Amino acid sequence: MKQQMRQQIRRGGAPPLGASVAIQQRLMAQDWWGLGFQVGLYRATTGEPATDALLADLLARHARVAVPRRRGGNYAWNWVDENTRWRTGAHGIPEPCDSRVARPADLRIVVVPGLAFDSQGGRLGHGRGHFDRLLAASGALRVGLCFECRLVEAVPMEAHDVRMDVVVTEARLLFASTAAAKMEWLTVGNEGS
Repeated sequence: MKQQMRQQIRRGGAPPLGASVAIQQRLMAQDWWGLGFQVGLYRATTGEPATDALLADLLARHARVAVPRRRGGNYAWNWVDENTRWRTGAHGIPEPCDSRVARPADLRIVVVPGLAFDSQGGRLGHGRGHFDRLLAASGALRVGLCFECRLVEAVPMEAHDVRMDVVVTEARLLFASTAAAKMEWLTVGNEGS
């Protein structure tokens, strides 16, 4: 079922021009985005919403930013900053050249890619489980970026699949039932900082 959905999404064609920019602007306009001073952020492949503006915003605010970096057959979070040198990693994804390991438990917000999402926070990944493993050890607010045309009624979920707390498209934000508690945790954890 998931593989059929992946094939259908991939055949669906390119998202509208400007959609990536609109998604990033919508996320950056949220009050709670500014509370993210330790953020996990994916680097986009072709066909995923871009994150370059989000990375620039976080670095300009002197936030700590971690991105996935391949280690063997898996990925781990690595801190990056404005001086990071990048290389092209697996699947054409930019990765930091230097290894500065970030603990998943230190992340407060994690921005997550996917082929499709649903309004309950279900996520359809590429099928390798890399991001589910990255997310499993983090209690961060999970934010999925999705083109509106790839928002589906229901993503088939398995026991190991990790749901999002928030899904952001170029047209709207969708909040799962878990979002309120995570946002409260994010706000309380940033008081006085």
